[in-house]
Amino acid sequence: MTGTPHPVSVDRAAGALLTMAMGDSLGFLVTGEGMTYAADFAKHSMAATDPPWLEKDDYGFGQYAIDTQLARELGRSIVESRGFEPTLFAARVGDLFRTARVVAAGRTTTRAGQRLAEGMVWAQAGEPAPAAGNGAAVRAAVMGLCFKSRKLRQGASRMQALITHHDQRAQAAAEVVAEAVFLAATRDVLPDRELLDTLADCADELDPRLASALRTLDRALSASHERAIAHIAPAGRVVAEGFPAQAAISGFSTPTVLFAIYAFLRAPDSPEEAIAIALSGGGDLASLGALTGALVGARKGWKALGPRLQGWAKHINDHGEHGPNDLIALAKGLVQRA
Repeated sequence: MTGTPHPVSVDRAAGALLTMAMGDSLGFLVTGEGMTYAADFAKHSMAATDPPWLEKDDYGFGQYAIDTQLARELGRSIVESRGFEPTLFAARVGDLFRTARVVAAGRTTTRAGQRLAEGMVWAQAGEPAPAAGNGAAVRAAVMGLCFKSRKLRQGASRMQALITHHDQRAQAAAEVVAEAVFLAATRDVLPDRELLDTLADCADELDPRLASALRTLDRALSASHERAIAHIAPAGRVVAEGFPAQAAISGFSTPTVLFAIYAFLRAPDSPEEAIAIALSGGGDLASLGALTGALVGARKGWKALGPRLQGWAKHINDHGEHGPNDLIALAKGLVQRA
């Protein structure tokens, strides 16, 4: 391997992918439940020695959902091409939908995935605006693990988002996520204000509303948890655009990204606490758990998760395949591909 060392270590990349999968699995189990139930579930589950026994749609803890599934396939396509080749990733997305292996996919991703499965070219398959769901943003966590250059991270994040989401707000959210994960994995000390300003700069071009919300997210950090949810839930919303007004954090990309960053900044050194905070937001809990898990896992690294969460990670799977060892190998491939 030549050139400068990769700033993201294999351990940090593995921590991001494995904690993403665990957060995704936990959130999937209670997605669609009431906020109080989900918050109680998260609080008690993250304090227990063993993972929860709850099942949803015949899946137990360990089965991760669409966000981690597509993040994995995005990573595999990057390792295969030693860069980002949208045709390869689009083919992998199409294969998942063609074989009916997707778990809990959102409306926009499903429509795009079905078009890809039917053979439509990637540049045309994405759902047209307005459709700014969070799927493209959450999987962009992978981009923060593999590209050294901010310019490459941003460009690749935007392009992979385009495959399913033509809405620029979804693309802006993806750019923010990639940068957030990169910073979580490479900066042991980064003041909240500096982090939020850096992330807002990533969103300025495509989504000024998201940029503005990031610059004022410190208001939520200094408020009570209930006020923080009330502050974040309506962020970036345009009336009558498909995401109804609600008290919970919806599947709209803007509040999902904001609340995951909020949960991470509230507990940057505790995966258990950060994920529990994320799952208290209600709404699309699989995506909130996955993205918060990616952020806190990137900061902590795999080895620092401790024996309890490392034990939980042994349950990670996708229909009995793609378990923890595969995700660790993927993390190594992403970091060492250059």
